[in-house]
Amino acid sequence: MNSEKKKTDKDMVERNALRLGAVGNVVMALAAWLTYYASNSEAILLDGNYSFIIFVGMLVALAIARVRSRRTATFPLGQYFYESLYGFIKGLMMIGVITMAVVTSVVRIVFYVVGSTGNIPMLNPDPILYYALGMAAICFALSFFYRSRNRRIGNQSIILSTDTRAAFVDGVLSLGIAVGVFFLRNADPAGSAGFVPYLADSIITLILAGLLMGSPIGIVRDAVVELAGGTIQNPEDRETIQAAVLDAVRSPFVHDSSYISKTGSRYLVVSTVSVEDEGSGSIPVRALEQMRRRLREQLETLYPHLIVEFILRSTDHQSGLAAENQPE
Repeated sequence: MNSEKKKTDKDMVERNALRLGAVGNVVMALAAWLTYYASNSEAILLDGNYSFIIFVGMLVALAIARVRSRRTATFPLGQYFYESLYGFIKGLMMIGVITMAVVTSVVRIVFYVVGSTGNIPMLNPDPILYYALGMAAICFALSFFYRSRNRRIGNQSIILSTDTRAAFVDGVLSLGIAVGVFFLRNADPAGSAGFVPYLADSIITLILAGLLMGSPIGIVRDAVVELAGGTIQNPEDRETIQAAVLDAVRSPFVHDSSYISKTGSRYLVVSTVSVEDEGSGSIPVRALEQMRRRLREQLETLYPHLIVEFILRSTDHQSGLAAENQPE
């Protein structure tokens, strides 16, 4: 009962955070579209479209939060893989936005080098500056909010973790736009910095892209590992769970190995143990079950969606007995 309450609290915190994030992103999308018409900036239009895509993605995330723990004949362990799939798609979207910004910047630099400055659109900088500063503030506030909500539930939400990084990336890009526009407004086109009105935003965008690309790549990498059933990638979680396993294994058992994986917010711990005195001929099945319960009670506060299995190593008289639990 206590475990179910913790799961309900976690889901409620996550859904409330996503609802606020959805409102924030649709506001940013509307602001970007209005700024685009006032400034003639394709970059702002792209930023607005990106915010709208995030808004739609959050609606999808809310749907995932409702069904992920639902067990069916097809998915008897729940549907947590949707969380990892969401992270994978969101990471690809972030990579796509950054890549498009890089391509646009490179094209503008090439135009300037070959003397085709007429192909570089001259912008109305004032609306862009106000927009960028406002959007940076909103994005950083959302990133901080997502992070604080995720910490409240033990950093167990891959959805909030993904959106924390996505909002931070969007905020840094908006701040970069503001810096570029500031230089644009104060540069003298006839002076030694005559390239600034044409290339300031492109140069800053390339620098930011180099600094930020690692975040979505990490999101995609972790999501692929989870979807493929690989071992857990977070070293802190791995060490915490491994230490709990070693602490839970008591005589007459000896710990042999552990497989720890994560799919979305569901954790799977499979530990193989053997009996110290294999010649005794007795298999303490009740002790094995008590050990499993002890491990689950120790970990369920941090990992509400937890599956624990202990497998007794097969010998001539031990045929792979297992103590296991199904997700609650």
